[in-house]
Amino acid sequence: MVSAKGSPGVTTSALAVASQWPRRVLVLEADPFGGDIGAGLGGGEWPSASGLADAVVDLRSTGLDEALRRRVHRPAPHAPPILAGLGCVGQASSVAWTQLGAALGRMPGADTVADCGRFAVLDGVTPLLRGCDVVVLVVGSGLRAVRAGSRIAPLLREELNAEPGDVRVSLLVVGPDEPYSTSEIAAGCRLPLLGELPRDRRAADVWSDGVPPARAFDRSPLQRGANRIAAKLVRAGTAGAGAA
Repeated sequence: MVSAKGSPGVTTSALAVASQWPRRVLVLEADPFGGDIGAGLGGGEWPSASGLADAVVDLRSTGLDEALRRRVHRPAPHAPPILAGLGCVGQASSVAWTQLGAALGRMPGADTVADCGRFAVLDGVTPLLRGCDVVVLVVGSGLRAVRAGSRIAPLLREELNAEPGDVRVSLLVVGPDEPYSTSEIAAGCRLPLLGELPRDRRAADVWSDGVPPARAFDRSPLQRGANRIAAKLVRAGTAGAGAA
């Protein structure tokens, strides 16, 4: 999942969707501008050695399974397992994204949902996107967000050698009808519409700020929408081994 300038919720969307995944799943925080999951969902109490930078070092001397066993953290029962992101801007170029993505794609019986943050052609994460079964552009429905999304969409298609309409590059709208509809946004971006997620602040705060989930959290509009998106992504990715 990637976002464009002015577009909301790629991290929240990735976490919500992964929490509803119908099989084993790992969230990879691959934002090249630095990860926020540890400070947000983790409340600043994320284990210091549980993250992508440490896993990359491990992979020089051990296999993926062992690296993930050491570095993946599940912060709460309602959360998916997470490989937290880089600590600062500039570290992304040191990660062998192609090899990491290929290794994650070979995990037996498991998928990876990658939060790739804001898309930029030269940010060092593009090689990871090329190995994904589906790349999802997350956009809002306001004018600035839609305009930014329409500019990013052709760059994504070019990087993945995907023609307009190819479901390997799809669109997820957060907070539709504010004011543009999902169909208008999909037409403007010339991307197939994966679906939409509601602007559900109470449930979103669970993922963005580590707020304890309410009793009805699983039945919240966000989680119900995330369940539908997860099911669609699993179907779309059945031809590959699994990153979105």
